Amino acid sequence: MTKFAKLITETSFDVELSESKGDKEFKIVGIYSSAEVMNNNNRKYKKDTLSREVDKVMEKVKNRCLWGELGHAPQPELSPDRIAILTESLEWKGNDLYGRSKVLDTPMGNIAKTLIKEGKMGISSRGLGTVDENSGYVNEDFRLICWDLVIDPSNSPSWINGIYEGKEFEIYGIKDVKIEEETITEAQAKEEFKKHIWQVIDQIKKNL
Repeated sequence: MTKFAKLITETSFDVELSESKGDKEFKIVGIYSSAEVMNNNNRKYKKDTLSREVDKVMEKVKNRCLWGELGHAPQPELSPDRIAILTESLEWKGNDLYGRSKVLDTPMGNIAKTLIKEGKMGISSRGLGTVDENSGYVNEDFRLICWDLVIDPSNSPSWINGIYEGKEFEIYGIKDVKIEEETITEAQAKEEFKKHIWQVIDQIKKNL
């Protein structure tokens, strides 16, 4: 039987820019995720569940391949042409997960650098899973994918929630997941993302 899960995103603005004067490297540091607290999306993560998933991606951190994109993609897979950051470290301090990511010299990374210099950006986890509607806890089927750079959700809350969390994806090994009606097609999500990125680029050009 085919199983489905939703794309789940959580944004943290407890991050700041750390710029090295020597080699001019841009890095984002701060709290990437938190466990056992209700977030702005009315969801909570059990420490055991989140720790399990962080342990899984630590191998990618060590191998320098835990990439992240500028903005959340409308699908779970990462696209090389959208990569903006490389997460270099993750460390638990109580129930808060602190991270550090390098902002890369890629097309999307360079756009991100301009946005970071001019304003505030956040770091947001991307994963697949389901949520217990009664408790608000993300279920044990959660699978962490990466962290992405995102703009302030107060500028476009319905855009992020409507596109990315309304889409379902086929997942193997997840038991008893209810299949719900898809609220937006992948093609529509991609088109909306393209519009959004071009709006960002146009705004940067106007400020140059």
